[in-house]
Parts: sequence; C-alpha cells; structure tokens
Amino acid sequence: MSVDSASDHHRRCFSGKPKQDSCWSWVVCLACAASNSLVCGIVNSYGIIFPFLLEEFQQGKALTALAGSIAMVGNGLFSPIVVKVYHRVGPLKTTIIGLCICCGALLLTSQGPNMHLILLTYGVLFGFGSCFVFFPPYLVIPLCFVKRRAFALGLLATGPGAGLFIMSPILEALLVGYHWRKTYTILAGIMAVALPFLCTLGHIPEQDDEQMLDQVDQKETRCKRMCSTLKNKRFVIIMVSMYAYYAVHYIPLVHMARYCEEVGMPATKASRLYLYSGLTSLIIRPVIGRLCDIKGIDACFIYQLAGAINGVATLLLPLATKYFHFILYLVVWGFADGATGCSVCVAIIGCFSDKQRATALGISFSVICVIAAAGPALGGLMADELGSYVPVFYMTGVILLVGSAVIFLLPFFKPENVRHATKSDERLLVVEKCTVV
Repeated sequence: MSVDSASDHHRRCFSGKPKQDSCWSWVVCLACAASNSLVCGIVNSYGIIFPFLLEEFQQGKALTALAGSIAMVGNGLFSPIVVKVYHRVGPLKTTIIGLCICCGALLLTSQGPNMHLILLTYGVLFGFGSCFVFFPPYLVIPLCFVKRRAFALGLLATGPGAGLFIMSPILEALLVGYHWRKTYTILAGIMAVALPFLCTLGHIPEQDDEQMLDQVDQKETRCKRMCSTLKNKRFVIIMVSMYAYYAVHYIPLVHMARYCEEVGMPATKASRLYLYSGLTSLIIRPVIGRLCDIKGIDACFIYQLAGAINGVATLLLPLATKYFHFILYLVVWGFADGATGCSVCVAIIGCFSDKQRATALGISFSVICVIAAAGPALGGLMADELGSYVPVFYMTGVILLVGSAVIFLLPFFKPENVRHATKSDERLLVVEKCTVV
C-alpha cells in the first residue's frame, strides 16, 4: 500500500466527520447488530417464559401466546410511527426513546397481576418500544455504506438469530435461579446495556436531503405508488404465499416449550432447544444472501424450498419422541426462518425497479405483521379447545405447504423489466423507505 493510499485510509477511518464505507461505518453496523440482538433475543425467547406464565395465571394458551406474538411482530407493526419520529428527532433520540419504553415495559410486566395487563405492558408497550430500537438501524446503515451495503445489511439481519442464540441460555438460567417476575426485572437491566451501542447513531454520515428528495417524482402520490405495485402479478403471488406462510410460522416457536413439557420433557431441556434454532438462523442468513447473489438462482424458489421443508418437518413433529428429534426440528425451523426471511426480501426487490421497492416492502411486511400476530394465539386457542397440540401442528404443517405451493404459479407470469440500479436510485430508496406506509 502506498503512502498516499495509507494516508487516505487513515483520514477516512479517523477523521472527525464520518465518511461512508469508513471504519466508523463498521463500528455503527456492529453496534446496531448488537442492540438488535438484545431486543430480538428478548422478544423471540418468549416461548421459554410461556409455560411459567401459563401456570401462574391459568388464563389459557391463546391469551398467553397473544402477548408474545404481538411483541414479536411489533418490530414491523409500529414502523410507520417510528419513521415519523425518526424524521423529526433523528436516529439517536428515536432509539433512546425506544430503549426507555422497553425498560419501563419490562419493569411493569414484572409486576403484572394478570395476563390482560401483561398483554398491554409486554405485548403492546414492549413491542412498541422494541420497534423504536430495531427499525432505525435499517434506515441508518444504507447511509453509512455504498460499496458494502448489502453485506452490512446482512450483518444487521443476523440480530434475530444471534439474539435467540445468546438470550435463550441466559433466560433459562434466570428462570431456574429466580421467579419469572425477577427475571423480567433483570431483563430490563440487560436491555439497558444497548445504550452505549445506540449512542453510535449520533455520529453518522450526513445525508443530502434536498438532493435525494429532488429525485422523487412529486406528481406520483403514495396511493398511486401502492396501486401500481399491486398491479405486479408476481408480487401479488409472493404476497399471497407469504401471508399463508407467516400466519402459522411462529406457532411452533411460541408453543414449543409448553408442548415439550406436556410430552414429559424437563423445562430446562425444553428451553435449551431455542439455542439450536437461533444458531441455525444466525448462520444460514448470510449464506442464503450470498446464494441469492449468484446469477441463475431464483430467490423465490429458495423461499419455496425452505418453506416446504419447514411444512414437512412440522407435520412430522407429533411423531417426535426423543430429545434429538426435537433438536432436529428446531434446527430445521431455524434454517427455514433464516432462509425464508432473507430470500423473500430479495424476491420482492427483484419484482420492481428501485423506485417501487420500498413501497412494495412496506405493503407486504406491514400486513404480514398483523397476520403473524394472530398465529400463535390461534394455535393456543385450538390447543385449549382440542386438548392437544397435535392437531395444531398438523394444521400448521399443511398451511406452510400450501403457502409454499403458491410459488408454483410464478412461472406463468413473466417478470417485468427492471431497471438497473444506479447510485442515485439507491439513495432514493433510502428516502422512500423512510416515507413508506
């Protein structure tokens, strides 16, 4: 490396004003991934606490599961509100507001006298606060990178898998040593650890708002953009498949610990199962992202294959009798969670030009959050009425397979011509992500 290039690299990494693709950009990326791992780990580990709440309040599996499912989808459900706050006060203040809400919600949950109040404090309030922590990094990271933007977003997307892998053994140890109320109090303190990570958002590359906004077609309203995306038949097919798939995708995750206890497995062994799904999801996401970059590999069919494997595994779950069988299922579930979550985003992006992608992603994921929230509650209601989880898993497996089979309709519709992305188009996408929905 020449003296000039080394000097330039030093200035990019350590100058007072942060630059894109600098060392500081990677610091921000890793810090955001760490904070998202904390919040996602607490949310996705609800299934471990689920049996304790069910035994404590005796208010049914449906109501108990609903609190966890609302919190689980809160990361996307409240995103329109978060975007407005983000534009008004910036990423740092937005995430700190969310962190305070999360800590307060966990403290209130620890004092909850019944599941109805916990539904409000944990499901709604913590889900609301977690969105303020989880969502802004996805708006900030594209501003920090140009050359390595996709890879940086891939690192950020490992949050759910990494969080489940890290938090599940911690939560297990807390529940063994303390009451669930004390556990939620400690989780509030653990959540506060995200503060130094979030402080990195106060020092990010500046964006030229006027330059980006000039590229937006002012004549086209949001309503027209939404209608134009729904005219894309391939996108509609993918949406129908996603809605069927994600309506039941989270049922096994929320109810697994309780089901394992019902078949005679100790609670400590049941809670350890979540570690395997988290680790698998963490590993598979960057692998699938790399596969989707390879020419000739269609992300839609990666999504379909992963969904079908998940459906078959769920149909076979009632036959599981040994601990290894449950480990194998959670590994498959983690694989499907990471593979479908990554590939379906690439599939939707591939249906549109840059200008329409943000609108399409906003439409699809906003509706998915509402549908996904109802799934675990529906599964709990069926288990209460039928007295067994076996019919619930059969229903889940069938719907997963049906959702995957919908993708077979795609070859009958030719993809629309998609313009190649330019640097200005990429920057426009950031603006529309902030204004979508």
